[in-house]
Amino acid sequence: MRVRDERGTAAVELALLAPVFVVLLAVVVAAGRLVETKSALLSVAREAARAASAAPDAAAARNAALTTAREVAAGLGLDPPRIAVDQDPGGFGRGEPYRVRVSYEVRLGDLPGLGLLPGSFALEAEHAELVDRFKSR
Repeated sequence: MRVRDERGTAAVELALLAPVFVVLLAVVVAAGRLVETKSALLSVAREAARAASAAPDAAAARNAALTTAREVAAGLGLDPPRIAVDQDPGGFGRGEPYRVRVSYEVRLGDLPGLGLLPGSFALEAEHAELVDRFKSR
């Protein structure tokens, strides 16, 4: 007799828990995408700083960093217009650090499972590379 009283309880439990599992899955996938984007930003900052540190002068370094950042970002699947590149060349002397800070606007609508939410936030990465000591300037 007990078996008859409990008929349908599994379906009710599934109906109650399924939305929770779907939201949990969406949050996990969105977090994974954020980690992937942060990793891509670190690569963009590193490559931009490397390109700048090998340039012959400060003006060429700024152009090289910006161009490299946009190219690497596009190659990694980021939207280049949403990237902001901030550079701190210091004195641009041999052996001095050349810092590149990169920020990227992540829209919540781009994240799977969070597409209905409005708004955005910025992820940032920074890398410093020493200006090439052995280049003649």
